Amino acid sequence: MNDVDSQHRPAQNRWPASTFAGRLGPGEHDALMRLGRRTDFVDGQYLLRQGERSRHLLLLLSGRVKIMVTSPDEHLHRIGSRSPGDLIGEMSYLDGRPRSASVVGMGSVTAAHITHKAFDRFLEHHPAAHRPFARLLTDRLRASDSRHVGSAYDTVTRIATALCQLTATVSDRTSDDIIIHTTQRELAQMVSAAPVSVYRALQKLAAQGYLETRHKAIVIRDLDGLADAAKRLPKMHHLM
Repeated sequence: MNDVDSQHRPAQNRWPASTFAGRLGPGEHDALMRLGRRTDFVDGQYLLRQGERSRHLLLLLSGRVKIMVTSPDEHLHRIGSRSPGDLIGEMSYLDGRPRSASVVGMGSVTAAHITHKAFDRFLEHHPAAHRPFARLLTDRLRASDSRHVGSAYDTVTRIATALCQLTATVSDRTSDDIIIHTTQRELAQMVSAAPVSVYRALQKLAAQGYLETRHKAIVIRDLDGLADAAKRLPKMHHLM
């Protein structure tokens, strides 16, 4: 396989600190950037499909993806999203079982396709990367726990928490505002609430001046105020 194209290999580690790539030291980061074959995806294209048998990982280099799960009644639910620097496919890499969720592009996406054997060698030769990888696994486990715990809280608190977590992974900002590209239906799927309940919760948060709703987007006006509204719910640990 060819290594990642130089235009996707920053001279310094500038990935978000919450991502796997962002937590690596310089040596591990440079080695990771040399792994895999660059693959481009278009909006709506599946990077991984729930139920498929494969063990490779994907390192997001540009663009965003949403994590989708098909329920027993065949409904598709969005449970999170990932941003550049995030590693995807870690569970099947570890246990060899079918994919537990689908990964779908949100706009144009570029990712590095890393075989499980190549990642095995990476971890073997760079033991310092084990801790960031363990943190990734812990974050995903805590996120799963938080989704179950969060169902006991009111919709306003759950929506505020989900939006706070989404702000950590977006780069679309205008002055002091943060623009989150998501729909109210997708938010409803994230927090396991009815769309009408999410609509009402967003209206309450907007009335407080914390946010503004737009077509397929939410603009965060007051992140501190939104965080205060979310303070009752335990941190979701990079759910998005």
